[in-house]
Amino acid sequence: MSKMKLSLLDFGELTADPGWFLEANGAWTSGGGFPVKETRHLQMIGAAIEHPKHGLILYEAGPVANWKEMWPAPVQQVFAVTKYGDENHLDAQLNRLGYSLSDVKAIIIGHMHLDHAGGIEHFRGTQVPIYAHEEEIKYAFYAIATKEDFGAYLPHYIDWSFNWQPIHANQLELFQGITVYKTPGHTPGLMAIQVDLKDAGTFVLTSDTFFFEENYNPPHAPGWLIRDMMGWRYSLELIKSIEERKSAKVIFGHDINVFKKYAAEKTYD
Repeated sequence: MSKMKLSLLDFGELTADPGWFLEANGAWTSGGGFPVKETRHLQMIGAAIEHPKHGLILYEAGPVANWKEMWPAPVQQVFAVTKYGDENHLDAQLNRLGYSLSDVKAIIIGHMHLDHAGGIEHFRGTQVPIYAHEEEIKYAFYAIATKEDFGAYLPHYIDWSFNWQPIHANQLELFQGITVYKTPGHTPGLMAIQVDLKDAGTFVLTSDTFFFEENYNPPHAPGWLIRDMMGWRYSLELIKSIEERKSAKVIFGHDINVFKKYAAEKTYD
């Protein structure tokens, strides 16, 4: 049997206030007043996993190609898309690796925010299974229906025309060598993924459990985007334990420097 392979996908970049991602960043103090803040650049990241038995599996799908029409105006103002050309579209990223959209056999969504799940639009009306945690699917509908958390979730892909496959467990080896973990904090049903490769070892992709390495080592809690601090602490301990046990390489949800480090090699196996 051939070896499983992993390649990172470049879905472009966002720019935003660091207060969204790092607790107390830019906070006023009596001794220093308001510090000078710089914006943070965020890499939108996905992964293509060529499984020897199950074929091409995606982790995250990136934004929808026509994001200018689909993203709410306030989201575009707060999370500015500063790099997203034709080359960052999902189909182009797959073509770069020698694949096409028709090669995709399954999609695992870390969480259903608009910069991570919009690309599933390509699979509307198909039988390609889209795996997301049960709690994420439920919360996404609730957020849109009640408008209590509207903006990060888009209604155009929260419908029955996709082949949604809910994950109910907190930990599940979904495919041989590919394990998903429920890692709440940023969203209720966020899932990190562990990919065990024969030669390159273990990779853990955290999605937005951790935006940057600064959230992780040493731990620095997320900022305004946190929804469940106790859940995030649980997720931190979980990913740390996997990293230690498996000597894993950890890819954070939006860290440009970590992305560049590991994307420099086209494919891992």
